[in-house]
Amino acid sequence: MSGGDSQSAGRFQRVKERKELTPVAVRTIAGLFDLWQVPAKTAAKLMNVDEGTWAAMSDGSWQGVLSVDQLERTSSLVALYRDMKEALDEDEADCWVTTGNANGPFRGKAPVDVMALGGLPVIQAVRRHVKTLQPELVS
Repeated sequence: MSGGDSQSAGRFQRVKERKELTPVAVRTIAGLFDLWQVPAKTAAKLMNVDEGTWAAMSDGSWQGVLSVDQLERTSSLVALYRDMKEALDEDEADCWVTTGNANGPFRGKAPVDVMALGGLPVIQAVRRHVKTLQPELVS
């Protein structure tokens, strides 16, 4: 998953590839949300599923196939994490998304809450925001 570029979007259109990518994508995003300590309700919103579906996804019992949108969300969130690791030290990168932030578009809210409300376009905008900041300005 390469972070929401047009090449990945084309690949995500094919059901066969989505079926192949789904198991690793679900495990990866569940692990990332665990690391970030994202509440289940917020995780469900970030993945555009109901809470019951998220519970099954996070415990490994879900047997579905991620949609193009869900794979794009996963790809963008993983890329955001990678970008944060480059901009911040390890501890800051692990808690940045769940900590209130007065910078940029967050207005005191945690970036994860802003992304959950705004969906994929906001997830991608937050990633762009992080990529443009100097490390000392992110937190």
